[in-house]
Amino acid sequence: MICNADVFLLRRLCLTLFMLVVLPPLVLADEVNTKHWRDLTVNDLSVIRQLIITSHPGAIESDNESFIEWVERGYLQASQLSKGVSSRKDSQAVLNFYIAGFKDGHVGMNQPDKGKSSWAGFILDMRGQSFVVKQVAKSWPIPLPPIDSKVLSCDSKSVREILESEISPYIDRRLNLKSTWLHLAKQLTVDDANYPVLARVLSKSCLVELPNGARQSFTLLWQEDRGQLEAFLRQPQPVQALHDLGDGRYWIHVSDFMPSAAENAALDVMLESIKSINDAKWVVLDTRGNRGGNSLVGAEILSALLGSKLVKSLDVPSRAYAMWRVSPFALSTLNKAVATMEGDYGRNSEAYKFVFSLTRSMELALHEKKDWLRQPNTSLVEQEGSRGVNAQGFKGKLALVTDSFCASACLDFADVVLAVPGGVHLGLPTSADTLYIDIGAQTLPSGAEFWLPLKVWRGRTRGNNQNYDPQFVFNGDINDTAAVQKWVLDQL
Repeated sequence: MICNADVFLLRRLCLTLFMLVVLPPLVLADEVNTKHWRDLTVNDLSVIRQLIITSHPGAIESDNESFIEWVERGYLQASQLSKGVSSRKDSQAVLNFYIAGFKDGHVGMNQPDKGKSSWAGFILDMRGQSFVVKQVAKSWPIPLPPIDSKVLSCDSKSVREILESEISPYIDRRLNLKSTWLHLAKQLTVDDANYPVLARVLSKSCLVELPNGARQSFTLLWQEDRGQLEAFLRQPQPVQALHDLGDGRYWIHVSDFMPSAAENAALDVMLESIKSINDAKWVVLDTRGNRGGNSLVGAEILSALLGSKLVKSLDVPSRAYAMWRVSPFALSTLNKAVATMEGDYGRNSEAYKFVFSLTRSMELALHEKKDWLRQPNTSLVEQEGSRGVNAQGFKGKLALVTDSFCASACLDFADVVLAVPGGVHLGLPTSADTLYIDIGAQTLPSGAEFWLPLKVWRGRTRGNNQNYDPQFVFNGDINDTAAVQKWVLDQL
């Protein structure tokens, strides 16, 4: 017979053995996984920093002290944050922190296998200075604030304070832009897999002003997205096409400046149709869904509409020119661009000849160990050849519709449209870009794709990170084409 004391000791011995035998492998596996992601984060940061130093124009511009300073200060801060990394999500947050500090939409990253987002069942929009509930889940286990309610604070912190101090450093630090606040507003109630925040503390409750003026506190319940959230956050891209609205009014969806070879064939058809509407009274150029790409596409559309002579005069500011940072990475990127141009436009196209010539010049500049290569001042209209040429051009009025994602080549397009006398700008404030453009991409040790710009504009009329604010601001759902069309036509 074994006494109670012996039984107790035996149980303790068994428990101890269990902990020694079973728990160490689990703990060890967790430690190995944590070290794996920390090491990858450190390696990714090192590659990003080195690429920027060797290939980004800003790294050798003495008058851009803030950029040069962030290369090192930001790297040190991100390296310190990497000590808290234990997963892919954490790693992405740290890399985004470093990238956001450059305040440049052309410096970015795409992480594979992001995982799933979670949210609190409703999405905010920003109207004026207020943060308003724009969309709510179809069903949720607890009450949600109704649409058009104003969210005043969460966990006793103002919405603006949370977005500015806790979320913005990992997503977008250009707080001078209205488009940035429009995007940040959505993140208050979303733990977004695309834009994770390191060690984020999710809000537990929010104080809300209801549409009737009463105030009420709502407890937040965070749940993993089951398909609704993606639809709310996704930016739809209308099919690029021309639509006759009758009475001399035409609507052109200018939504895709990165067409595939098949889409280029459809673009050819659309360009021919545009050339035939010279008698139009109004043409609305709708850029919703356009996030940039190849500025040549925009030049072709405008040439088909306005006539090449006018577009050329608007497209080439007298003092503007581009300088490429000479580097092996730039040469590699241009070689890839040559292959793309050959496939999309053919070797006899002006676009292909332009890029091919630029590539050979980059090769020579690299051999001669130069820092800069000046891009020939050939206009986009001259590069396009005859595809978008319209000798006449329509003489009616133009309207431009933008959303808050319009950047890069979309902004180049807006530059020309808004330079046409009598044009009207409607929709939402655009995004903005720096003077650094034309990106190249490289895969990081973690498998993420990192991209950065390779050339800089000198003397561009639109300033660094300068956006466009519309004359008429749309307060509804900018993705609702029917509602946007009705509203725009009412304003014209």
